[in-house]
Order: sequence, then C-alpha cells, then structure tokens
Amino acid sequence: MSVFTPHVGMVLSIASTAYEFVPHPLFPDDESEVFVVEGGEALVYQLQDRANARLYALKVMKPTYRSEQCARVAATLIAHKDAPGMFLGHRLCLTKENNPAVIASYPDLTYATLMPWLMSQTWAGFLQDAIASAAYTPAKARSLATATANVLSYLEAHNLAHTDIAGGNVLIAPNYQWVELLDIEGICLTNMPIPTWRSQGSPGYQHRNLDERGQWRPDGDRFAGAILLTEMLTWWNPLVRAQTEDDAETLFSADELQKVDFPRWHAVRNTLWSMDPMLLSLFDQVWTSSDLAQCPKLSSWATQLRSPAHKNI
Repeated sequence: MSVFTPHVGMVLSIASTAYEFVPHPLFPDDESEVFVVEGGEALVYQLQDRANARLYALKVMKPTYRSEQCARVAATLIAHKDAPGMFLGHRLCLTKENNPAVIASYPDLTYATLMPWLMSQTWAGFLQDAIASAAYTPAKARSLATATANVLSYLEAHNLAHTDIAGGNVLIAPNYQWVELLDIEGICLTNMPIPTWRSQGSPGYQHRNLDERGQWRPDGDRFAGAILLTEMLTWWNPLVRAQTEDDAETLFSADELQKVDFPRWHAVRNTLWSMDPMLLSLFDQVWTSSDLAQCPKLSSWATQLRSPAHKNI
C-alpha cells in the first residue's frame, strides 16, 4: 500500500477502463504537476479515458469527509442522473467491494468518486466577469433563473436537498438555458442515516437561524436557493452591480443577509418589483423568515417564473 500521490501519465484501471492523469495546463512539461483543484472537502483530479480521450474528474475526499455516505449518495443518485441539473449523478464511488485492486493499492481512494469532467463557468465566476455581466439582460436573467428554479424544484419534489446551494456550486450554460449542480456528495437523503457532518451552507447563502441539522433537511435549499435565484434575476441591473463589490462572489455578504434598509437591498427589491411583483413577494417572504420552514417552496419560484407574465421579459 502507498499514499496516493499521482503523477502525470499515471494510469488507474477502474471498472476495466484505463484513466490517465493529465498535466496541469500551466505546467504542461512538469510531470509532477497533475491537474488538481483543491476544495475545502476534497481534491479533484482531472483524468482522461485512454480509449476515447474523454475527460473525467476523480474527487478524493479529505479524511474528515470520507465516509460510506458517499457510496450511499452515488447509489441513490443513479435514479436522478438524467434529471435537469443532475448530470453528475453519472458517477461511480470507489469501494473495496467494486474496485478492490485500486483500494488495496491506494487506500486514500476509498469512497473517491469518478464522474464526468464538466467545463463551464460557475455563477460565482460570472458575478466576477465584468464583460459577461454587462451583456446580461432581463431575458437572460429570466431564462437562467427559470432553469435553476426547475432544478431546485425537482429536488424538493423528490424530498432531496443539495444542502450547499451557492454560486460556486452551480455551472451555467453559455446560452443561459440550463445549469448543472456541483458538489452533490452532501445531498440530503431522507431515507438514509443522518451523517456526522452536515452542511451549514456557504457564506452569502445561509439563513440566520439554522438548527443542529444545518441545511441537511428536505427544505434545506429554500433559503439559499432563493438567494441564488434573486442574484440571477437582478444582476442585469447596472445599479445592483454598481452597489456590489467588484470581487464579490455573492450579491449579499454574510452579515447583510436578512437585514433591511440598505442601498443594495432597496435596489434588489425595486428590480424584482419591476420584473414581477410576485417575485418580490417571494423574496420578502424568504428575507423575513424566522427559519427554513417559513421560506416559500422552491416550486413557488419555478411556477411564477414559468408563468405567462415572464414570456416577454
């Protein structure tokens, strides 16, 4: 057995397929610099299928977050892998049962997940993209928010919650007509044991009153999802953008959430009102809620965004 320290050209055989670690794009000639992205919970390596050159991600959880829950989530998500926004449900969680040779050689890969490598901009990245933001229109905003609301509504209808909805966990299509969710390992599954570690959400998307469950509950996405939808719906307005820090990855900072009577809050409310007073009503209900259960269902956002009133925005 050895510690998992991959190098460029190293090959892993997973489920009879050979995957090769690729070089970091900034250091293509350095064999020690594989393409890896480090997050708070995991390291994500880029691999290439040697047979067809398709790119894949190998997500290796850090020890604190490595548990059988990853395998449970992967097995459950198979039923939802073709739903909008859930493409990363196409995944294989490595265990000693399904890949004994790999785990025997590299124990650090226990509960690592192999999935497609998706290439697109995140919503957080979009917020920091001045050129793309300047070209963002009310029609694009409606299209993107509708696609996102449909995904979130689907999850809630199936008693699922992502539990960490945030701009960095949502990939957006260049045409603004679809999104894909990232970091779905922490999804709330009501028929599974409650995990030891439960998501508290991300700064800029957290309700002020979370209980011991955090956002790991069937209604766990209602507040964060509403804030994300509000960002998508109002970012076209130059006044909203002008009142937001240039390097901000969220519309509201953590200490601004659910506070009132400051310039950006007014600008956001006025923008929602101009688009549809019902959207403002949904936002106000979320903003003044005392807990997640008081937030409107995500289907309420989806239904309103699909209404005829939005067809010509």
